[in-house]
Amino acid sequence: MRDIILLALVIAYPLLAIWQISTKRLRDRLDLLIVLAAGVLFLLFARTTVDWQEFPPWLWLIGLGLFAVAVALTGRAWPDLTWLSSKRPQLRAFSATLQLVIAAALVAILL
Repeated sequence: MRDIILLALVIAYPLLAIWQISTKRLRDRLDLLIVLAAGVLFLLFARTTVDWQEFPPWLWLIGLGLFAVAVALTGRAWPDLTWLSSKRPQLRAFSATLQLVIAAALVAILL
């Protein structure tokens, strides 16, 4: 059951990221970086924890392909976004930095 949930995340999260990026639902560039960092985490976590003897590896490759599409859309959305769009930019920058540091630490652990 855990493997099925992870595979659903690997495929559903990139689809959610594609939707958020293409419909311009993200507030700023920091949101965009957080979405991409979470996508990398989900892909790495699924790659390391799913039993690939039971599931075909091409399922992970579908998630990887969808995430590549999300990254490509990032190039189109990036110029339209500002770095910070908040009433309290210091708090927003601290929050985003903390989330990215946690994501980087988790990526380092998973690798």
